[in-house]
Amino acid sequence: MSQYGREELRMLNQVLLAVFIVTDYAYFLSLSNTAFPWFALAGASLGLAIIVLCWSGTKYLLFNVALLLLTALYLLVYNWGSIFSIH
Repeated sequence: MSQYGREELRMLNQVLLAVFIVTDYAYFLSLSNTAFPWFALAGASLGLAIIVLCWSGTKYLLFNVALLLLTALYLLVYNWGSIFSIH
């Protein structure tokens, strides 16, 4: 396998790991609470991104970016009814 192929697989694995972590944690939070705890999801993702950034520097920057973007997306998805409720 060429170096280019290894690099692409590494980037794909970083994004897929971020998708897996955020999706599973958001789904767990939605099942275990009646009102979605958006602060728990945001805090856990931001904390994990800070820890990974401090430990590895910019080596896993794609993982951090995907983690934070997917967190913002799932915060909107799971709180859609609370944000845009019509009274």
